[in-house]
Amino acid sequence: MAAGFQEPGSEDRAGTERRSAASPARRARRAVLAGLGLAAVTGAVLVLLPASFVRGAVSNLLTLIAAIYVGFSISSRGELSLARQSLGAGVFFVLALFGLWFDWWWLAIGLVAHGGWDLAHHPRRGHRGVPAWYVPFCAAYDWAVAAVVVAYYMV
Repeated sequence: MAAGFQEPGSEDRAGTERRSAASPARRARRAVLAGLGLAAVTGAVLVLLPASFVRGAVSNLLTLIAAIYVGFSISSRGELSLARQSLGAGVFFVLALFGLWFDWWWLAIGLVAHGGWDLAHHPRRGHRGVPAWYVPFCAAYDWAVAAVVVAYYMV
């Protein structure tokens, strides 16, 4: 080969190999930033809503984010237990109802606990039915929205 000549595509492969070595951490950071960004938008919407709607909105939000794992279970073709995911969604549904009926703390507890539920589903723990990017994204989102709920509605 002549000096300075590279086989077509060889530098692309080398660059891809270098990027892929660091990409899990980079993807996790991007997912966390995306989750925090979406939580900021959610927080802004919650702050702008009439106070009488906010508790119901957060309660519905908690129910929705819990139900996503039921969908992951169905699409995983048996990788995730549908019964376990449905039971988990049921627990978060009860927390959402308690938050709606009794006290904001139940909503904050539910959001924080759902962040832990997310981490328990990380692919490194053997859960291949959940996209790897979703775990840090949703955990960051859950915890940030919980912070908004505590800061604006409970203090």
